[in-house]
Amino acid sequence: MSMDLTGINNYNEYYTNHYFASVFEENARDTIGDWNARAKENKQRTPWALLRDSSQQFYGIHERSLRVRGNKEICPMIRDMADRYLELLGYPSAAPVTLEVTEQIHAPVYLEVKKHNGAPLLWVLLAHNEERDANIMEGFSFQAADLHDDNGDNVGVTTLTNEDLATRILFAMNEPPRWLIFINLNQLALIDRNKWNEKRYLQFDLEEIFSRRENTTFQAMTVLLHKESLCPDDGASLLDTLDENSHRHASGVSQDLKYALRESIELLGNEVLFDLANRQGRDLDADPVDAGGLTIECVRYMYRMLFMLFIESRPELEYAPMKAQTYVAGYSLESLRDIADNIREETHEVGEGYYLDETLSKLFALIYNGYPETESDLKELTGNESLHDIF
Repeated sequence: MSMDLTGINNYNEYYTNHYFASVFEENARDTIGDWNARAKENKQRTPWALLRDSSQQFYGIHERSLRVRGNKEICPMIRDMADRYLELLGYPSAAPVTLEVTEQIHAPVYLEVKKHNGAPLLWVLLAHNEERDANIMEGFSFQAADLHDDNGDNVGVTTLTNEDLATRILFAMNEPPRWLIFINLNQLALIDRNKWNEKRYLQFDLEEIFSRRENTTFQAMTVLLHKESLCPDDGASLLDTLDENSHRHASGVSQDLKYALRESIELLGNEVLFDLANRQGRDLDADPVDAGGLTIECVRYMYRMLFMLFIESRPELEYAPMKAQTYVAGYSLESLRDIADNIREETHEVGEGYYLDETLSKLFALIYNGYPETESDLKELTGNESLHDIF
């Protein structure tokens, strides 16, 4: 059974999307196997099994949180769940402390893991979002040491958002931690100093993960967040090893892509020559095609295809309307690929049709010009009852 990563969001490609979706599971297999062996030997349960069983506690607190507002009651709930996660992920007990980032900025650190020389290695910060569905990095961290008798009335909250605070911690301190973990009621974020300059991080949607209770998702969560993975007592962190594998895999994919692109350009050029000679009746001996010009046109065409593949694979960029069913079913490369796969063995029925070519030409025009193309067309369409075809 393949690893289900639903609920673990790979923001700005913390790992390359292909690696995370296709190769990460294989690289994590040995670590999962070691934990399974240790659990069996010690007659204990695995960390991910214990995390999975926390769903009842999570939903109990989650339901209570829906009936309250403000820091007074929610902050203690966040602290209680954070204690549970951290314990199951192998971390020591929390020791809340306020640490200086700059002269003007202080961070409410809930738990600190240090290197052998005493330098900070990992900081855990507790956070709260006023909007329940907002991204955790848009929220604010609070000082758990201010919680007395489960009362958050006077809890100190940072003036910087978690995103800005993370940037100050990682790039303004003389000796910053390598890792940051932010925890709020519904989300958890893992940040690596080496990737944060591009805002690359992993976000765990706890409500999604606990609602599905998929065992392999909790395995992935454990591999990525456990103390042994981030802060081992000896040797390099597991996540560094995974990162090396990701870069190595990306390099291999780049090589494969280069050769596939070269082959595609050759195939496309040959099809153009075939069409000129057989459909258009051009005598290529008497009127030869400029090889250099044809190559450039084929390269341009293939780069249009690569561009489309990229923007369709990154819906968060909002260049291709992948949430619009009209586009996905009628125009996207995904739909064209399905059609091509279905007719691959039925070329005699397809005949000399040009559906794929015409659809691709239409798709390129839609992306380049948008739809509708002009303000007057837009005004005309906005008078209609339905606007579902506008993007």
